[in-house]
Formats: sequence, structure tokens, C-alpha cells
Amino acid sequence: MDNRQTYISIITKRLTYLQKEVENFNSLNLTDINVFAENFYRDLFNLIGFTFTNTNFENNNFAHIDLIDTANKQAIQVTAQNDNTKIKDAIDGFFTKPENKQYKLQILLISKDAKEYKTKFGKNFNHKEDVLDIKRLLAIINDISEIDMLRELADFLNKNILTERYKTECSEVETIMALIEHLSKDENRKLSDFSDNVDPEFKIYQRFSDHSDFITTQYKELLSVYQIPLFEASKSIDSVTSLKVSNYLKDESDIILSKENNNPKLALHSLVELFYGKLSSNGVKFDKQAIKFYLLDELIKCNVFPNK
Repeated sequence: MDNRQTYISIITKRLTYLQKEVENFNSLNLTDINVFAENFYRDLFNLIGFTFTNTNFENNNFAHIDLIDTANKQAIQVTAQNDNTKIKDAIDGFFTKPENKQYKLQILLISKDAKEYKTKFGKNFNHKEDVLDIKRLLAIINDISEIDMLRELADFLNKNILTERYKTECSEVETIMALIEHLSKDENRKLSDFSDNVDPEFKIYQRFSDHSDFITTQYKELLSVYQIPLFEASKSIDSVTSLKVSNYLKDESDIILSKENNNPKLALHSLVELFYGKLSSNGVKFDKQAIKFYLLDELIKCNVFPNK
């Protein structure tokens, strides 16, 4: 998957997730999420070249709209409703002010799809272009050619829309993923003091003597960042689950080590990529260094690349 496809995939998943979340909250009359959506979409549109502000923070009274871009003469009403009356009221209300006649007005539907409207809205309002649902918004984003802009949008959505990863793996893998997920969160990290004389199992200096410096250096560099969160996360794992996880790691890592001709450096890289791929299957970004530390820690415990 190339970078463009990766970014579009993330953007599509995040906006689709938010659309369903807004729809479900509104079905329960929990509409606070709509207020969040106004500022969220303000910031999203501003990433693609606009300068929208939220009219709730303006001194002027901008009735019937939520976002205004005075430089580009654009106005947007953000709404969870897609009925004709709602749209017509917004159009008629906004253009009652003579100073708004130079603006282009659009309706952004944040939970429902646009209809094939039969109403003649007037004011040069073309519902096929000016009623934006999430599908139409995604089509606009997909037409962006600048890869850096797509990356920025994907990063913005990753930071602002946190989705739950679907659990589709066996319980052993899910446990590993939960541990790494805990390590990947900044708020769970606490620096620890440790001795520079870190001496992983002596077998590393015998079995992997050609790569022992690499293994110990990597472990030392990551230990102070990830030692405490791994300890805290591991406390929730019972002995039976721990045994199942260790057996899984032994089997999986031994297969990969054989494929890499007993080269632990290459095999470790392949294991990191394997778990990174599993963790990121929903488009969620995880910390590769956290994955590496977890696997190095398990290597020292002989659960990764076990002794023969």
C-alpha cells in the first residue's frame, strides 16, 4: 500500500467512524457531540486551504450558519439533519442579510447522507455541490493531489478521532496487543532509573554472539522509557494467559528466526513489522519502539527466539 492509499484509508475510516458516532449520539438526544463537530470540521477545512472561524465566538450575529470564512467568502452550516426544511431555512435565513449575498453557502451533514432534493432552494444553491455529506467530503479529499496535505489530514484525524481496534485475533495476540497499546500511550510512560550494567541472559552472548552488542544496546536505550509501563500493564495478565502468550511467542518467533537464517537482528525487525501490521489494521498508529522493547524484553525471558 503506497502512502497516498494509506492516508486516504485512514481519512475514510476516521470520518466514517465519526459520522456513525454522531448519528448514534443524536439518536439518544445526546447532542453535545454536534458542538465538538463544529470546531472539528472548522479545523479540518482549514487544513485544506480555508480560514473558517466558529460563529459562536464572533461578535457579529451570524444566524443560520456555524462556520464563516470572510477571506474566501464561504459559509457552512454544520447539522445532523438532512431534511428539505432545515436546508431551506438556513439558505433563506442567511441571505436575508444583504452583506451575505457575496458568500457561497454550504450545508455540511455530519451524520446523515444527502438526499436527491426536489425543492428549488434558490440563491444559486446547487444541492449536489452545496449539500456536503461525508461521502461527498471524502470525494473532495480524494481529489487532493498534494501528498503532504493528505498526510497532515490523516495525522489530524488520528489525533482527534480515537477508534477502538476491532478484536479479530486469538486471545494470545490480543493480550500482546493490549500490552503494546498500553506502552504506546504517552500518558503511561514514566522514566525509570536503571543501571548501565544491563546484562540480558548470558545466552545472548553465546547463541547470538555476532549480534549481542546490537541486542543489549537496543534494550538499554529503550529500558528507561518503557520499563515501568510494561510492568504496570503486565500486572493485569494472569499466569494462565501469560503461559499461553509465551508459548505463542516462542512458536511464532522461532518460525521467523528460521526464515531469517538465525539472524536475530533481521528476525526482530520482522517481528516488529508483524505486530505493527496487526495493531495498525484499523488504521490506528502505534509506537514501533514500544513493540521492539516488548519483544526484546520477551527475548531476555527466552520467550522470543527460545533456546533449543
